Amino acid sequence: MANAVTTSGSEDSPQKSRLQGLGQMFGLPLLALFTAFLFGALLIWITSGSLNTVFEAYRGLIRGAFFKERGLSETLVATIPYVFLALGVAVGFKSGLFNIGVEGQFYIGAVSAAWVGQLTNSLPAFIHLPLALAAGALGGAVWAAIPGYLKAKTGAHEVINTIMMNYIAFRLTELLISGPLRDPNASAVQTSRVSPNAELWTLYAIPERLQNPLNALLAAVALGVSAWFITHLIVRSRPGGTDTTRRGLRSPQTLPWIIGGVVALLTFFLLPPLTQAWWPFQDPYDRLHIGLFMAVMTAIGVWWLLQQTTLGFSLRTVGANPSAAKYAGINISRNIVTAMAISGALAGLAGTIEVLGVSICRCLPLFFSSGYGFDSIAIALLGKNNPFGILISAFLFGAMRNGADTMELYSGVSKYVITIIQALVLLFVAAPPIIRWMYRIKPPEDAAAEAPLTRGWGG
Repeated sequence: MANAVTTSGSEDSPQKSRLQGLGQMFGLPLLALFTAFLFGALLIWITSGSLNTVFEAYRGLIRGAFFKERGLSETLVATIPYVFLALGVAVGFKSGLFNIGVEGQFYIGAVSAAWVGQLTNSLPAFIHLPLALAAGALGGAVWAAIPGYLKAKTGAHEVINTIMMNYIAFRLTELLISGPLRDPNASAVQTSRVSPNAELWTLYAIPERLQNPLNALLAAVALGVSAWFITHLIVRSRPGGTDTTRRGLRSPQTLPWIIGGVVALLTFFLLPPLTQAWWPFQDPYDRLHIGLFMAVMTAIGVWWLLQQTTLGFSLRTVGANPSAAKYAGINISRNIVTAMAISGALAGLAGTIEVLGVSICRCLPLFFSSGYGFDSIAIALLGKNNPFGILISAFLFGAMRNGADTMELYSGVSKYVITIIQALVLLFVAAPPIIRWMYRIKPPEDAAAEAPLTRGWGG
């Protein structure tokens, strides 16, 4: 009996500690979010003088974000760039760096993709779309690597350098749009439209796109690689997943390749006729595009990079304790530049997707402004720099961004109240002691858990 009790207690202990860990990870951010909306309600009440206005404002916010026509799809459209930008910020945080320049890297990625996308109309989508995406990622990576190099070689603080690089990116983008990249046939100041083969597909257009065999091949490769990658992660996570003694079709080494190959073949041969027979996305005005799939896969990829690779371990070690990393033989300078380049590449992809998949003209207009980059800092903090937490917090910010106009229409409350709520979220998430004091929550026994933004920037 005693042995049974002991065994039961030992089994419950890991589960209890896991639940406590989840509570520590998500409890304070949820309280910070609740408190920010509470203060927002108080602000609306004070300025309007009516408690009913508060309910009308939040009802309009929810309706606009989820229940009006194309409300949910527009929320997802706004979520996609938030995911990429917040992942970029999180990679910097995990590496002990504060990349506050993701907005500028967003611009450079956008203008790079607009340039490559308009170069020619003769390339098939199988080549041109990946090329435009790569150009945007490369532009953001190079732009972010510059302050990373300055940090590594001269000790110049990345916050100051990335802020200054933001302004250079803004003005450089305006110069390129109004100069060498300007569309001579357009009345507005904008770049030329990118080639149709470089555009990101909307979900509505997928059946038509897949009628081209090369487009079907592109989709097959993308889905096949994704299936291989996810299966590979699942196999590795299972006990004995890396055992090489087993042979045959069920071997851990062959299973991801089999599943990836089967998915690719089914996609190429069956998906085009199936989408012609039935397809759920029938609204031609719906802007939701395949960037949603890319955002989810990128979040999984960033998690894998940080948690399952040698490079990710080096980045996290440098962010947590540079002295220990140097003692262990890790190249600090190289990891700083690498972390900033990865962060910038993710931000550049966000700008690329806005040009190739969201812009009405599928071009880059002169007055191109997003504000996404600065919001992404709050999203990364709210998600505790966890890629899966970022997916949730990005969706929340996308909902707030999309629902703000309907909130103003329903209640007369300025849509910029949402900006105040987002700022309050950032304040409360970045300062956990405030939330602990307000709700009388005891700090954790591990003091290191309370100092992610003082020792370094990792979550």
